[in-house]
Amino acid sequence: MKAVRYLVIYDITDDNLRTLVAESLKDYGLARIQYSAFIGHLRRDRLNSLIVDLKNLIKEALENVQFYPVCDNCFRGRKEVGKRKRYRLVEEKAKVAYF
Repeated sequence: MKAVRYLVIYDITDDNLRTLVAESLKDYGLARIQYSAFIGHLRRDRLNSLIVDLKNLIKEALENVQFYPVCDNCFRGRKEVGKRKRYRLVEEKAKVAYF
C-alpha cells in the first residue's frame, strides 16, 4: 500500500485539545512545519486510523482539522518566504527507558 503525503492544518481554540491533536499528529509520524500545520506520509489505513483518533479527541467541539493530499510534483514546486523555522528541534519527545 502506497503512502501519500498529506498537509494537515487545524484551527483549534482550546489549548489542551490543540496540544493533544498536535501530539497525535506527531505520533503518526507527521512533522510540524508551522504552528498549526503538519506534513508527512500516511498510508490509507494509517490516515483512517488518525481520523478516527482525532474524531474521538474533538468529539462535538467546534474545531477543525483538514487533510490535503500533496503530490510529489506539487511538493517540489513549493515556495517559502522568510527564514525557515526549526520546530522539530524544540518538540522532540524525551527518550525514556523503563526497566
